[in-house]
Amino acid sequence: MRPRTRVPVRACSRTRITTQGWLLTAVAAGVFSFAVMCGLLANALAATGGSGGTADSVVPADTAVVSIGAGESLWDVAASAAPEADPAAVVSRIRELNDLASGAVRAGTPLVVPVGS
Repeated sequence: MRPRTRVPVRACSRTRITTQGWLLTAVAAGVFSFAVMCGLLANALAATGGSGGTADSVVPADTAVVSIGAGESLWDVAASAAPEADPAAVVSRIRELNDLASGAVRAGTPLVVPVGS
């Protein structure tokens, strides 16, 4: 039997990123940043209803006093009082006009609401 000879072990060298690796990393970071910006833009448009102040978002200035019916919500009142306007904007205006902290109201409660012509 032959005696074993020891093979010297080389120290591990650090892995170096090639030019292609750096380019791939930069492109991936750019695509990720672009996707995040698109998401933020879509979120901002969704929060504003996507309207940039169109006629749909105008709440009528005239008001009337109505009584809430049983099972009726502020959304129902807004849709019937100002059918041409955006119901979400009308509900916000109703809450503002009547100092409502939430959208919960009792049947028979008189509310000041904007009315369409």
